[in-house]
Amino acid sequence: MSSVGSLSSSTSNSIRGYGGLASGLDRDELIKGMTLGTTSKLNQQEQKKQKIEWMQEAVRAISDKMISFHGKYTETLTSSSNLFSSLLWGRNKITTSGANSKYVSITGTASGADAMTILGIKQKAQNASLSSKKMASNGEMTSEAIQKDQKYTDLKGKTLNFKYDDKEYSIEIGFDFTDNELAAKAIQSQLNAVMVDEEAKIKLGDLVKIEGDTTNGFTIKKGDKVESGKEITLTGGTALTNMGIADASVELNDTGVKTTGTVATQTLAQYISGETLTFSYNGTEAKINIGEVKSLADKDANGEYSSDSVVGSLQKQLDAKFGEGRILVEATADNKLTFKTTVPGGTEADTSSILKVTGGSNEALSALGLSAGLSNRTNFDEKIKVTAVEIPIRDKDGNPVKDDNGDIAVQDGYKFKLNGKEVEVKAYKDSDGSYYITKKDLVNAINSSDANVTVTYQEAADKFTFTSKVNGASGVIDFGGNDDTAKALLSNAFGLDKTEMENGVRGKDAIVAVKYAGSDQVVELRRDSNTFTVDGLTMSLKGTFGYGADGNLVNPNDETNAIEINASVDVDKLMDTIKSFVADYNAIVDMVNGELTTKHDRDYDPLTSEQKGELSESEISKWETKAKEGLLYGDSDLRSLSMDLRVVVSGGLLTKFEEIGINLSSSYSDNGKLNIDESKLRAALETDPESVQKLFTSTAGKDAEGKETFNGLATNLKNVMNKYVKTIGSMETKGILIRKAGSKSAAQSLTQNTYYDQLTAIDKMIDKLKARLKTEQDRYISQFSTLETMIANMNSQSSYLSSMGGY
Repeated sequence: MSSVGSLSSSTSNSIRGYGGLASGLDRDELIKGMTLGTTSKLNQQEQKKQKIEWMQEAVRAISDKMISFHGKYTETLTSSSNLFSSLLWGRNKITTSGANSKYVSITGTASGADAMTILGIKQKAQNASLSSKKMASNGEMTSEAIQKDQKYTDLKGKTLNFKYDDKEYSIEIGFDFTDNELAAKAIQSQLNAVMVDEEAKIKLGDLVKIEGDTTNGFTIKKGDKVESGKEITLTGGTALTNMGIADASVELNDTGVKTTGTVATQTLAQYISGETLTFSYNGTEAKINIGEVKSLADKDANGEYSSDSVVGSLQKQLDAKFGEGRILVEATADNKLTFKTTVPGGTEADTSSILKVTGGSNEALSALGLSAGLSNRTNFDEKIKVTAVEIPIRDKDGNPVKDDNGDIAVQDGYKFKLNGKEVEVKAYKDSDGSYYITKKDLVNAINSSDANVTVTYQEAADKFTFTSKVNGASGVIDFGGNDDTAKALLSNAFGLDKTEMENGVRGKDAIVAVKYAGSDQVVELRRDSNTFTVDGLTMSLKGTFGYGADGNLVNPNDETNAIEINASVDVDKLMDTIKSFVADYNAIVDMVNGELTTKHDRDYDPLTSEQKGELSESEISKWETKAKEGLLYGDSDLRSLSMDLRVVVSGGLLTKFEEIGINLSSSYSDNGKLNIDESKLRAALETDPESVQKLFTSTAGKDAEGKETFNGLATNLKNVMNKYVKTIGSMETKGILIRKAGSKSAAQSLTQNTYYDQLTAIDKMIDKLKARLKTEQDRYISQFSTLETMIANMNSQSSYLSSMGGY
């Protein structure tokens, strides 16, 4: 290539070794000159390769655009914009008219719409359902029985100090306890949490053992991992006095240090003074500090709970946090706390409000018999006393588990019947030897049974709803087959009405009265769902009309209030699709003709590596953008494609398209692009969409009446797309551009295309030229090395002769 601007025309070569030391010649430049023929050929092949790669990219860009167009409009039937899809052209925009059209929503096809009128909706479908008639709980939040005379250790926040191997250790006791044995176990757990020797895994609990006894107090002694020659010493701590231990700074032994005085205890009031509880009232949460209290539920001279009692303190603070008169706190005769939601200004129960305990200190919760999650709604952990029977143990899939003898393993449980199916619930043994089940297990057992019933709980109403999983009138809720004891248990647990339980409840089918075109007969359609398909129409029922109290149509012959069903083409969707189609088609025409008609500037060939070294990145980018232009100028395949695109709408077809507002651009430079008169096209779609469809999708031949038909625009384009960018089948049947440049949409073509073959041949030629260049360079290096040696020898001899001659 000739020099352009300041760019040199050759590629630099790195020549090994050194030259010119003796001769003074520039060996490298001389060798470059002598190998110029080979390097020029190598440059030409690399530039040729770059051009072909750019040409391949340009053709693939065109084919990618055409493949996308093909999939969107002419090939993939699942595409919402496919011009051959009946869903696009069909009269599938369904509307209803009439005063009662609000009671139904309809989608579907034109055939069904034309054939039917809805005269009335007798009833909507409803699955069998049975709900609580009353609250499932008593609407109160009640604590467990409180041991108001219970004594608690006074150890919380107190410390114990030890020394081992010259290191000091200390723990702070986290809680108070109801007896010394529990306290000792908790303290031992804290000792076990202190690491003494990480490598040996020795903890402070291995060196110190603490025991507690309700009668004798505490003993602190040496653990079994104290190393020989070392000692573990109790050095003090604020807990010792409260534990009744006087000794401090004493070495522990197997006997240990024992309680010799009185273990400090405190009353319930002292134990919970200053502790906190957190309540939620209708979603608003507040923390309550119990404060300094003296008793559980003492009353003053007026019979009111005193402010320094637990009940009085809680009442005062709940009033302050949530409003006076909304929550009533009381103590029962059996030492339980009750929390009732009430209407301010009296004692009337407020059954709509939800009160919960959401948290609090462990001391306050445990001492007052409360737990996080307790509320004035159904307690799913509530114990329901039952007479236990043996039921199978089942795996996670509901299959009976067998024991080692091959017999079905059993456990204590409870059984009852629902819809004729046995429901099995696991039972637990209580401390008094009786058995109980929980509501949580009861609900889970029903939901996982074969009774086809789902139980749900509405917290705000505190009610349960049983709903059949079977649609319509086929579904039932039936507790028949249970004895009175079982019915009473279920009625109490879920707040159900016994009469409804005994009679059972059945679901309802939807009933719709319709009249078909050409018939005066009224047909009542019965379906098990409120959404169903009939005669190509999908109906969704929203209400009832047209029937009287006697269950009959008010006037079956009067269609004044009937629902008419109308079907029309979705013109807006068709307009959007055709406009998009034309825009995408024009973009392909622009791209093809742009590549075909743009001439290449011969002054801009691909840069050699040496030339790139002389330019910045931005300069290289600008050069290569110019160098890529026009590489497909006059390409025969693109010329053929351009001509095929020009004639997809021509002749008589062109005239017909002009009538509906689609025509060829009058500008010669547009090379066959299409224009749209939107108002004209919309009018054609609204008045005769079937004719517009034919202009796009018809095929050449004869119709049912023997008339000649033609290929529509979309049909012609589909043929063009298949001719040039078909990606399926063998390589011989793939599209012309796919065979020319390959495509990622046809993996096989990436290594089987015309450009790939040309690039492969050029790569082989480049390898040969590189090998030839190396051979030439090696030969010239060898010759120059010989010359350098000869000159060096001659210079040496000349120096020697000069010295001998005295010069």
